[in-house]
Amino acid sequence: MSENKEEIKTEISADNTASEYEVINIPISDGTEREFAIMDTFEVEGQSYMAVSLIEGDEIQEGVYIYRYQNAEDGDVIVEKITAPAEYKKVSKAYEQM
Repeated sequence: MSENKEEIKTEISADNTASEYEVINIPISDGTEREFAIMDTFEVEGQSYMAVSLIEGDEIQEGVYIYRYQNAEDGDVIVEKITAPAEYKKVSKAYEQM
């Protein structure tokens, strides 16, 4: 697995205020995993992206983070940080126009 790719598994939350959202665990820079609610998925130029918001306790926090993702053959989701500023700007603009 490359440094930019982080393989994660999705879970459905059934008992918190984020219950209407799919919840995904994403490793962050300090090596720990945090729970995020998937707010939306979308495509830009054939590449899949997801907009997620951090879950603290039982509440979805304000703010949206955007990650590139792909579905693996085994059903897992592979999430990649967007490191190129031009790509992030393009994808953020596309998300804001949705």
